[in-house]
Amino acid sequence: MRPPNSPRSAPLPWPSDVSPEQVRKATSALVAHVSSRVDPDGAIREECQSRVLESALALTLMTRIGMASPARDSVLAFLQTHLDTPREFDRVLATLAVGRASDRSPADDTDLIDKLTDALLGAAPEFISARRRRMLYAVLSVLGCPLPPGLVPAADEEAPTDPMHSWAAVQQAAVTLILASAAGVSNEATAAALNTLTATRPATTVWEGYVLLHLLSLHGLAGVPGQEATVRSGLETLLRHQRDDGGFPFVLEMQNWCTSTAAIAFAAAGAPPALLQTIAGKLAAHEVDDSLRSLSLSLSRGSALSGAWSIGPGVAQNDVDCTSCVLEFLQEIDPVSYGGTVRRGVDALLAVQGADGGFPTYVAGAASEPCMTAAAVNALAPHPSTAPARERALAFLADSQLSDGGFEPGWSRSRLHTMFRARLAACTADPDDRRTAGMAERIERSVYETQNPDGGWGMQPGDPSDEISTAYALITLCYGAEVRPVGRAMSWLLARQNADGGYDGPPDMVGPRPFPYHLPVLTDISVLLAFGHVRSRVQRTAAELQGAV
Repeated sequence: MRPPNSPRSAPLPWPSDVSPEQVRKATSALVAHVSSRVDPDGAIREECQSRVLESALALTLMTRIGMASPARDSVLAFLQTHLDTPREFDRVLATLAVGRASDRSPADDTDLIDKLTDALLGAAPEFISARRRRMLYAVLSVLGCPLPPGLVPAADEEAPTDPMHSWAAVQQAAVTLILASAAGVSNEATAAALNTLTATRPATTVWEGYVLLHLLSLHGLAGVPGQEATVRSGLETLLRHQRDDGGFPFVLEMQNWCTSTAAIAFAAAGAPPALLQTIAGKLAAHEVDDSLRSLSLSLSRGSALSGAWSIGPGVAQNDVDCTSCVLEFLQEIDPVSYGGTVRRGVDALLAVQGADGGFPTYVAGAASEPCMTAAAVNALAPHPSTAPARERALAFLADSQLSDGGFEPGWSRSRLHTMFRARLAACTADPDDRRTAGMAERIERSVYETQNPDGGWGMQPGDPSDEISTAYALITLCYGAEVRPVGRAMSWLLARQNADGGYDGPPDMVGPRPFPYHLPVLTDISVLLAFGHVRSRVQRTAAELQGAV
């Protein structure tokens, strides 16, 4: 994500319609605003906000076991505020959960359910569609909707053997029990699923801080005779994490992700070195409890990333994205002091590269993804020995590009997320690599052509402009050749800065795909990163912006 050391293109002249001093002040204010979220030890501990999906599942579980409490009243009130939300899936979930809590039967509208399911699956990568469809029907089932035929595992059904990370294994087990309970089925598959869920100790802990998985697991167990005490205890455990607005979040926190992405943005924007060093020390010291790591490995089907990073200190399931961001930052700040840590991280990335040259999100052998591949290329770029691996990865990226210049959906609702990271990866290619150059040109052309009349970009072409997508697009155009779109994008962002230096806007990150979740600091980080790229690529003709902010 950081500005490349050798971008292979000339810097842009400063846009005539934008004040360099205004950009300097805006960047300084945003650095201060995000810095205020950094704890003394260097971590950003941002709470994930409440989401309708988890809140609907929580209320339905309370209704299912007959719990009457102030906590139930609070989540009911939260969902009632979403009965008229413009987001259709949230509106349906809230309506179903509130209706069930009020003893109203759900509408038997299978056409609507199929329509919603198909629309959601269209916003997720194709390779997860089968499992995601089962999860969606499991969620709707516990909310009272009928099951379509063919979703319950047969007694003689073979267990899947494809590579799977620990979260997916637990999700699959929970979904299996939910669907089997709805159909009145009990067989070897349900017995295996029960063993998987009980291994995560749902009565006493929200495993990996993953609230959605915890709720799906409790709903799965609620249909199994003899699990009543576990379900009730697991719900009491969950209530410790109910948000002030009455709702429940997707996950409890994403400390490493927020901290590492903010760190890259801070470095690009010229934040104080002392702040950068504090953050670097915190990220380099990341450790996970051995018992958590052991359980995660036992549940996975595929090699995990040894020496890598996860989204937070209480999470054993590490991933390519977090690892890539931490590596980018550590090797920029102090590649000597953190040399051993960086080397182990590089080896972890190389160990999961696929035969097609791409990188998966979690475990070796899983499907390669364009966004993860771009992330890995950017992290590996400072290491000459990784050149062959990067060449294969760039070839995978070029081959994965769609005709419109974009890529398949990744971990963001904004198509521009993968595009800007792929454009940065292209900066690391050999100058004679015409295939990668062609990919970069198609990305730039698509971004130019989809700029809205107001100067911003939406998450998809034609959507209203939003802060995060505009930041992603601005980063991309810093490596192009046209100045006017850059100036218009900067003007759009400058006009939307809050008095406290921060930014608002809709969330773009999704988990599990394609459900959006919101950590407000990620919006600030995205815009700060864009200003950092402007500082690196456009400021050279504006003496006012030289030096630290």
